[in-house]
Amino acid sequence: MIAIPPLLGTTLSGRAFRIPEDLPWTPMALIFGFDHEARHDVRAWKKFFTVQGIDFLSVPTTPIFIPAQALSDTANAMKAHVPPAAWDSIVQVHKGGRELLSFFGWHPDHFAKVVLMAGGGVRASHGSGGFSEEAAEPFRAAST
Repeated sequence: MIAIPPLLGTTLSGRAFRIPEDLPWTPMALIFGFDHEARHDVRAWKKFFTVQGIDFLSVPTTPIFIPAQALSDTANAMKAHVPPAAWDSIVQVHKGGRELLSFFGWHPDHFAKVVLMAGGGVRASHGSGGFSEEAAEPFRAAST
């Protein structure tokens, strides 16, 4: 099974989070957004995973290394729009974004990049274009 490059981030609640080390071994979708405009596509993917009963993390990611504390203003702005109960399901990645983009051959744009992880490896990925039922099908199939 393919493993992704290590990523370092912080949840909105302030907890340090390492991907993939801190992920459960059960299926977990990671919905990456590299651009503020990707939030619309992220929302569509979150709705899909919620309906499918697949756990997910929303993972806003910087394509360059930025010290975690430099993202505190962004985190505070996000907290104003996110209920506290969901703060641990949002991980701001500040280190490893460039390596992740390179690993998958992705480019930062206005669409979410999505990976389904399980057992420490990648089960499905999508990084080209927006949410669609066709794009979502491999995640549905791989989550069982």
